[in-house]
Amino acid sequence: MWKRFRGVPVVVMVAGSLASCNTAANHAAAPVPETDQAVSSAMKELYMTASAAAPQSTEQQNVVLRMAQKASSGKELLLVARAAVGVFPAASPEPRIESQVRSIVTAKMLTLGTLNQLMEYAAEYPIDPQSARPFIERMFQLGGDQPDARVWYRIKVAAAHLKVGDLERQAQAKGDQLARK
Repeated sequence: MWKRFRGVPVVVMVAGSLASCNTAANHAAAPVPETDQAVSSAMKELYMTASAAAPQSTEQQNVVLRMAQKASSGKELLLVARAAVGVFPAASPEPRIESQVRSIVTAKMLTLGTLNQLMEYAAEYPIDPQSARPFIERMFQLGGDQPDARVWYRIKVAAAHLKVGDLERQAQAKGDQLARK
């Protein structure tokens, strides 16, 4: 009789392991809630260093780049984006640093930012056209089953701003559907 049930513990362990992996994957997909995010003291020090550096200097630009590299939450990424405003002049001698900062912040925002942080970032800061679609798609993912039509209308505005017309129409339709309920 015991020979029949010999494999059962293994099956139970494998099933439990798979279930925990699936749960971990789901948690990894969701960013840390904004209320649980904090700006580290190291990030605050870098912000102060950037503020103290000569305006639009290479030193200031490099500090903002270090901030982008060290940022580990949506709050810190928004701080980096704010710190970068006015640091890179139109005729910057180092346009590649500005490009690096923008791409790092955008990429990290996709994984670390909450829906509200993504919306704020899309409304306030430039996003490269090749990142626009993934940015709005991430908003859709984080919006998931949001029952509030206003959330979907905000996603629609972000999609319009980033010129992603098909996702703009989808967000409008979802908002209209929820508004009718």
